[in-house]
Amino acid sequence: MKHNYKFIILVVITLLIAGFMVFAPGVEKHNNIAIAGSTSVQPVAEKLAEQYMQIDSSDKLTVQGGGSSMGLNSVKKSSAQIGTYSSKLASKKAGANVKQTKIATDGIAIIVNPNNKVSDLTKDQVKDIFTGKITDWSQVGGTPGKINVITREDGSGTRDAVTKVVLDDEDFVKNAVVQSSTGSLMQSVSSDPNSIGYASLSDLRENQIKKLKINGVEATDSNIKNGSYVVQRPFLFLTNSTPDNQTQTFINWVLSDEGQKIVSEEGLVPVN
Repeated sequence: MKHNYKFIILVVITLLIAGFMVFAPGVEKHNNIAIAGSTSVQPVAEKLAEQYMQIDSSDKLTVQGGGSSMGLNSVKKSSAQIGTYSSKLASKKAGANVKQTKIATDGIAIIVNPNNKVSDLTKDQVKDIFTGKITDWSQVGGTPGKINVITREDGSGTRDAVTKVVLDDEDFVKNAVVQSSTGSLMQSVSSDPNSIGYASLSDLRENQIKKLKINGVEATDSNIKNGSYVVQRPFLFLTNSTPDNQTQTFINWVLSDEGQKIVSEEGLVPVN
């Protein structure tokens, strides 16, 4: 009988402790929202997550890069609530269970060394340079010199967007130098007077490089918005087809005026 009393007392104490942990002041339960994928989307995603956690302290958001391919795979494998993707995504590639939400539009600048006298190329000229059909700057009105193409790695959303929008799904020239980040690509262009590459407008460090006009049109927010600057791509949030309430509430906030103001402050074109 004594053993039964001891057991009952132990159960009561355990329940009291558990109840205290649940209801005690200062003990918060966090809803974790993991965001992973495109390194181009990462900076704006970090700003959005930081601001949102100040509004709703019950949600803990983490953001990491890894590339657009990782963003899609993270959602498919349920290792992240939100995958980030920085180019158009075909429904067939995404799969039936992946929902796409556009949060911003980004312009991609075609960039050269500041000392390059070329300031304007047609889209077709850029394509011919990136695919190796044009190999010398003198062929496009520049100072004679072999053109050095700098590109991003496979899996980069920026590379994928340029391949689709500019190259019409053709391949980059085989001797293109591959860089694994926007920063290293811009560094290569800034140190090589004969180089050409590309970068998200929101990432540009214009004191180090020069952005070119394409078809006579400058890469500006207004020209991206009206469609006259053609080298542009969507920034996407990917989720499963029925995201949980916390994730959907965050995405709704991102699309609100408050969220889109942050998008604009980060050098991107809002969706509304």
